Amino acid sequence: MKTLEDVLAAWRSDAAVLRRCGHDHDADLIEKFCDDVSDATEDFRTWLGERDAVLASGRTAEWLRKQFPDWERAGLARWAPHARRERQYRSLVLPKRANLAAARADAERAARRDARKPPP
Repeated sequence: MKTLEDVLAAWRSDAAVLRRCGHDHDADLIEKFCDDVSDATEDFRTWLGERDAVLASGRTAEWLRKQFPDWERAGLARWAPHARRERQYRSLVLPKRANLAAARADAERAARRDARKPPP
């Protein structure tokens, strides 16, 4: 079975061929459709590593790891194709925190604060 990414890439390639052959209107329609599908499925197509998944969801890595086997079977989680032993999760499946940027900033501030503390 083809992935959504493969289907979109194939149709974009077909649109490029149509454009080279002078069928600009047809190519425009296909590209617009691909753009709309791409925008509508962004959460499905976006994979987050475990660290970002923790930040995005507000859940612990342990909680995510418990969900991983079921989500992997459903195509919602995977082992990263090019990274060594890194779990990845589709953004779509993660419970959402209010603000990922704020959560990341909070985590970075806490890490800097911990780094400044003298050892016990």
